[in-house]
Amino acid sequence: MDSLANHVQPELAGFILTLALSLLIGFEREELRDDRPLSFFGGVRTFPLIGLSAFLLRAGFPGTALPFSVGLVVLGGLLLLSHSTSLKTTHMGITSEMAAVLTYGLGGVAAGGQYWLAVAGGVVAVLLLHEKERLEGLVDRIPRGELGTLLRFLLLTGVILPVVPNHRFTALDINPFKIWLVVVAVSGISYLSYLLQLRWGRAGLILAGLLGGAYSSTATTVVLARQSRNSTRRPVRFAGAILAATGVMYIRLWILILIFARPLAAHLTLLFWGSGLTAIAVGALLAHSRRAEQPDADATDGIRRPSENPLELTSAFTFGAIFVAVLVLTRWVAGHFGTTGVLALAAIMGATDVDPFILGITQAAGGTTLPLATAALAVVIAASANNLMKGLYALFFGSPTTGRLSLALLALWGAASLGAFFLL
Repeated sequence: MDSLANHVQPELAGFILTLALSLLIGFEREELRDDRPLSFFGGVRTFPLIGLSAFLLRAGFPGTALPFSVGLVVLGGLLLLSHSTSLKTTHMGITSEMAAVLTYGLGGVAAGGQYWLAVAGGVVAVLLLHEKERLEGLVDRIPRGELGTLLRFLLLTGVILPVVPNHRFTALDINPFKIWLVVVAVSGISYLSYLLQLRWGRAGLILAGLLGGAYSSTATTVVLARQSRNSTRRPVRFAGAILAATGVMYIRLWILILIFARPLAAHLTLLFWGSGLTAIAVGALLAHSRRAEQPDADATDGIRRPSENPLELTSAFTFGAIFVAVLVLTRWVAGHFGTTGVLALAAIMGATDVDPFILGITQAAGGTTLPLATAALAVVIAASANNLMKGLYALFFGSPTTGRLSLALLALWGAASLGAFFLL
């Protein structure tokens, strides 16, 4: 919309935009003429007149907002008169009246040169007006508990997270923001996994693993392991989704290394892509295996509707506490006893948060103090240690069988990647 103003006069661009948006709203409201003739407010002529009036009162008097305000008061009086008339019929809504107020506002916004805001407001308004039946049907289909779950997640992310201090405290560099971000990540992945499995059944489980692994395979492991305790599915499916999340981790780490250290990424291309793709393939086979289904799985494809709390807040807070404990222990050991080199540090850091360590490796790889081969080995060790730690998380949070199987698979992939590194 800004490019339109660069080719024509701003007043003309705003005038055309106001007319177009007002006509769209008027066309939509015109559909009510046959359904409610006695309470019909306005249509394809009334709404453009409202929008253009607002535009002229705002653009024609740029030095003052009084004419525009007076016009709004006059419109309010007319809408009040119209609504009092509609009360005598069976129609009790005020949708058309509110659409008229919004149309007036769109004219004022367009006159002020805020074209993107005017277009966004107009399009959203038309969609809300036109999709009445679908929106009302959606309200009927969504259980009230689902809305409560969404509100709790918004509380965690939109209300609490922004006000948590993003500073390091104590000599151990504890950052409350990052700790709460771990809680949000586990809760978000848990909710995403719940929705995917509820919508797509068996396919939703592997989708949860793949999408969650793109952000945090560790948090995804905790969520899926926790869900395995309350599911009618066989544990092999959850173990497969956890393995697939780890496969995505390998590819994500390689992309991260490629951005900051191309030579180091070249050393790891075959290993990380091979490990990642094979883990995804094997995980998908396990997660989709029909032979892995319980005989008494219900019509929801083995998913027991998690009415207690899809956010898994208990698991999120528990994982956050474990994360802090491991972080403190790692930094205390490193600070008091030192390390035997970058490889020992890789094993320690890989067990906590592998991304920051690998980012540090990319900055030093290829130098005189850290040859590419040593840096590549450090990255592989960190990823393998991270796999082992995720296996332990699965053992702690998941069902016994899911935990043992996940630990075996992740440990196998970590050991295999180390062995393949030396062979390659």
